[in-house]
Amino acid sequence: MTNLEKQTDEILALQSIFDTQFRLLDDNSQYEILIDFDLIEPFIIRYNNERTIINHLPAFTLIIHYHDKYPSDYPPSFILSCFYFSKSSLQNLCKKLDNYPFIKDEVCVYDWIELIKHEITNELILQTKDDEQINDPRALNGYSNETIDQTYQSLINYNNEQHEKQFRNQLQTCLICTDIIPGMDFIRLHRCGHFYCRSCLNNYVKISLNNGKFGEKLHCPQNQCQKALLPNEIKQIIQDAQLYQRYERLTLQHALESMNTVIWCPRCQSAVLIGSGDDNLAVCDQCHYTFCKKCKEKYHFQAMCPEDYLAEQLRLQQRKIRERIAKQQIEERERTQNGKDQKKIARKREKAHAESLRIDKEKKDLAEKNLAKQQYREIAIDLSEEDALLEEILNAERMEVLNTQPCPNCHVKIEKNGGCLHMYCSRCGYSFIWAALERPQPLQMTSLLYHSSDAMPVQSIKRGGCGCG
Repeated sequence: MTNLEKQTDEILALQSIFDTQFRLLDDNSQYEILIDFDLIEPFIIRYNNERTIINHLPAFTLIIHYHDKYPSDYPPSFILSCFYFSKSSLQNLCKKLDNYPFIKDEVCVYDWIELIKHEITNELILQTKDDEQINDPRALNGYSNETIDQTYQSLINYNNEQHEKQFRNQLQTCLICTDIIPGMDFIRLHRCGHFYCRSCLNNYVKISLNNGKFGEKLHCPQNQCQKALLPNEIKQIIQDAQLYQRYERLTLQHALESMNTVIWCPRCQSAVLIGSGDDNLAVCDQCHYTFCKKCKEKYHFQAMCPEDYLAEQLRLQQRKIRERIAKQQIEERERTQNGKDQKKIARKREKAHAESLRIDKEKKDLAEKNLAKQQYREIAIDLSEEDALLEEILNAERMEVLNTQPCPNCHVKIEKNGGCLHMYCSRCGYSFIWAALERPQPLQMTSLLYHSSDAMPVQSIKRGGCGCG
């Protein structure tokens, strides 16, 4: 097979692979191929301190020129062109193609294309310096320091265009009516990215305009989205010249009304510029009507506009109402505070009263205890004064009760606790016989203790600790 036949077969194969991205330039000896980078994941572009994520990159251009010695002896000639590759990067890529192993009698263009695709990974850094001084004529359209800003923005614009193109070529679901229709019948809002079908947006904008919403008040239909629709989006949505003119007029009027230096003439409804002075004079440039810029009536010379006077009176009245309400609130707080204080005082009084009762009870109990102790002390003192007499009385009573008899001579009581009947008085030495004497009647023990009104029972005395028991 001759070189020409091999070249023809290679061209046919490349045409079937790249289709519209393949273009012949000069008969069958020169052609151009646009190489797309298949970005499986989002691609990052770095420039200075900026970082942008994109999903689409412009095509890389490869121009091939055949000669008579290809593929028998030498590879074909080529030119590389890519505006987002630096010139040094393109020159390095040319060297890689030159160093690529060439096998004689075999075509190599498709292998070159695969090599070029691997030059892009997942990141592209746009550098502002180009240290390479070699000028390879096969490296075309690489960016320079002067064009790098434009290159960066072009990549972003291309990504947005491809993203919109992809959106239009796919089926989408409306966020309002949930219908699934082609993306070309949708409108995507620029500020927020939400998209809706034309019919739903058309109805939404018309209802909003009838309700007095326009300008920045006309927001995206999505819940919680506060992004306003752009004027060109509204024009694209409503597709009604008269309705859009009304929208523009209302938007302009609203913008002018929000300006402090613009008012509307009450006669011809034209915008009138006013100064920032203290006077109320306003003159319309269209109808030359002179009017007061405060009350919009015919100009008056009073120092204070009637509208200002009414507004001042209204402010004074409102201030008095606020003062009266504030006074009532203060009085109410004071009454509430007094009520709270009275409750606190009542609780304190109840607590003090309970404490007083407790103290009184403790004093009473202590007094009763002291009184019992005091009575005991008084009884003990009384008994101590008659101690000798009481002891004699008790001894006498004891002698009467026990087995005793008086001495016939000195009359001292003598106790017989055993032995014979012969007794001997240890006091006077008198001797006598026990049985010969006659026993007297026993004395009553209570005769001396209980017949007195001032006497206390012996049981009480025992409790007093007299020591006789």
